[in-house]
Amino acid sequence: MCAALLISAPEPARAVEEPLPVVAASSPKDTLLLDCDTNQKPRRVISPIAVSQDAVWQAYVEVEVRPDLGCEHTTRLWVAKAKGPYRLLYFMPPRRFAVENGMEILGWAPNSRLLLVQTEQWQFGSDAPDTQQVLAIDTTGMVYEPRLEEMLENRKGTRCSFRVTDAGFGTGNNFIVLVRANLFTFLEVLETEAEVPAAERCTNTEETWSFNYADGEIKQVGNDEPLQVFRKFQPNQPK
Repeated sequence: MCAALLISAPEPARAVEEPLPVVAASSPKDTLLLDCDTNQKPRRVISPIAVSQDAVWQAYVEVEVRPDLGCEHTTRLWVAKAKGPYRLLYFMPPRRFAVENGMEILGWAPNSRLLLVQTEQWQFGSDAPDTQQVLAIDTTGMVYEPRLEEMLENRKGTRCSFRVTDAGFGTGNNFIVLVRANLFTFLEVLETEAEVPAAERCTNTEETWSFNYADGEIKQVGNDEPLQVFRKFQPNQPK
């Protein structure tokens, strides 16, 4: 059963410093995988603002990139009601050993205050695989986190990996998150698929999986299953 969590832990205290320059991203995808060039200056990148279908809620992502601190990334998801003040809804802290992170807003559940996002964490300067996640976050702070590794449960003993390509909500009254992903054989550096034993290979395919929050059911569904998500974005002005 996927747990619902309340994000309430405060951010770690940090020394007071000058605000970083702000860069407005042109696309929601631009805050998911931000490169860290050690020759660049520290900056904050803000995504376009995602507006809910009823125009009551709006949200955006902010990623702080610190090349001066070993490519440290800090990601925040901000939400506001109507024209009220923004408040922190979700926080991805910086990690040791140059682990970077980012987030993309995929959209809102139709006529709902549920926001769907995709997150990513990766190792700077490493060929290790990224860690992806899809989150459905209520504006109250409740988080639903589908167990994406269940997509590989029947492929134990193989070198199957996946790459999330899209996500949305299911139809009907139940709270269902649908995740679409490409599955493939994970290869080491300079390794070819022909060098991987046949029994360990993964069939390159696209799959769609259903994660039912109400009863915990996880199953594969057809790729023609519609992904219900409302996408409306407006430019975000640097603050």
